[in-house]
Amino acid sequence: MTPRRTDASPDLFGISLAQVINLDHPLVRLTSEFDWEGIRREIEPSFCDANGRPGADVRVVVGLFYLKSAFNLSDEQLLARWVENPYWQWFCGFETMQHQPPIDPTTLSRWRSRLGADKLEILLKQTIDTAKQKNLLKEKDLSKVNVDTTVQPKAIAFPTDSRLYFKMTRALVRCARKVGIVLRQSFVRVSKLALVMQGRCGHA
Repeated sequence: MTPRRTDASPDLFGISLAQVINLDHPLVRLTSEFDWEGIRREIEPSFCDANGRPGADVRVVVGLFYLKSAFNLSDEQLLARWVENPYWQWFCGFETMQHQPPIDPTTLSRWRSRLGADKLEILLKQTIDTAKQKNLLKEKDLSKVNVDTTVQPKAIAFPTDSRLYFKMTRALVRCARKVGIVLRQSFVRVSKLALVMQGRCGHA
């Protein structure tokens, strides 16, 4: 169903975050610059209101996505540190200290699957727009994009990889046939079976 809104009203018995945090902290100042209602309007249509239980608050989840990206944390690490950090709780819309994570880590995975990359780019757009409004980012800074591919996964085969042995066997057989060498046994089918069994044993 349509995401619910977190009740962030002051709690008489809770610790007010405004009394324990520095209101000039960069994350606190960034909180007031984001168009949270605009983000809600963009994301809430991705949910239906006919079935299922209400989803987590858009403000909370989007805030967690930003913190996860900014501090390069896993979902579990993110929520563990969120409980300890009052600035992160303020950024996600809470006004009193929380002692439990607002959502389960699996909720973030489900939101990523539902929203997709296009919707998640809304947060990037908000960040860029805020930086431009504060004159922290100029148009010329956006004219060129540097892409670093060193961290992308590569299809690397190691010398101990059984697939290399299998390919080497087939290559040697082809070379032998090309020059007219008669082999008593090529081991092509035997090595293929050995490759399959090695994969099964490794998986087990």
